Amino acid sequence: MIRGIYLEFGFFLTLVVCVMIVISFIFWLAGIAGLLANPDRKKGADFATLMLCVFVPPYPIIWLLGDMMREYLTLRRHSANNLKA
Repeated sequence: MIRGIYLEFGFFLTLVVCVMIVISFIFWLAGIAGLLANPDRKKGADFATLMLCVFVPPYPIIWLLGDMMREYLTLRRHSANNLKA
């Protein structure tokens, strides 16, 4: 498969595609881990969440990016409050 991409697009685009696939897989696994071990949830992850993670792979990635953005904004607010004090 990689050889077919290489023959069609060349070295640099094949490298970019392969790296993006690996990064997407890592983000997918991190998103699932974050959804399962999220301390902000009142109860554990239910069966529907687990099935959504498996059958809709972009869901954990989108949740992970949203959680990263939420944490960034929270840290920024806290540091702004600390500067005022």
